[in-house]
Amino acid sequence: MNRNPKWRNFTIQSIVRRNAVFEIKICGVRLKSDIDAVRAACDGISSTHDASPNADAARRNHSVAVGLNFYPPSVRFIEPADPSSRSLSTAAQDAGLLRVGVFVNETAAAIQAVNSVVGLDAVQLHGDELIQTAIELIASGHSVIRAIKLPTVDLSVDLIEQRVAPWTEVGCHPLLDADAGAAHGGSGKTLDWSIVSAWAASHPDLAWTLAGGLNPDNVAAAITESTAKSIDTASGAEETRGIKSPSKIQAFFQAASRL
Repeated sequence: MNRNPKWRNFTIQSIVRRNAVFEIKICGVRLKSDIDAVRAACDGISSTHDASPNADAARRNHSVAVGLNFYPPSVRFIEPADPSSRSLSTAAQDAGLLRVGVFVNETAAAIQAVNSVVGLDAVQLHGDELIQTAIELIASGHSVIRAIKLPTVDLSVDLIEQRVAPWTEVGCHPLLDADAGAAHGGSGKTLDWSIVSAWAASHPDLAWTLAGGLNPDNVAAAITESTAKSIDTASGAEETRGIKSPSKIQAFFQAASRL
């Protein structure tokens, strides 16, 4: 039963209304085939619902995103200086997908340099960056997503608030993720979605994204229990670590749209 129509139709109107950066992000794409798989999954969901007659326009309205990982130790890393990275970014742009660059502990200047070479629509800070880095990026016109690393046990509303507030106050979009330690994401661990929901209830007008261990088997429950309007996955769309699976990408979109 489609009790929640927000996942039926990826349109710019729904994005503006909730001020979300995206509704679904597949993070850590590395190949043109990954882009094709995301595009196909989005088109498949859009064509299922009559409310979205133009899947290409929906994607171009930036409600679906891909993450390009520029953290060298990551299995999902792509080298920004390699021409293939620019080609990957261009393919995402041509597919109407929002391009999010994921960085860990880089300076604002270094991030801007990558953007000038690769081409990005938003920047995601996923390390131990200082708020000043976000301020500099925002001042230079970048949209900034801040990964808020949270414990998978002993999570509380107050703790979420303490970690989120300083970043939203300067204009960052918070992405709630399970703390993966030195790996800086992609752990496959989940958060306590009921606690996240309790925190979100006190911020009805705040756009935020849920990450942390989301996959085709649990994303529907995660959306329901956390009240998330924006979701992000990396490992949950992979066949093996760092290798995207078209079938899992498709299943992830289908599960999210089923509510």
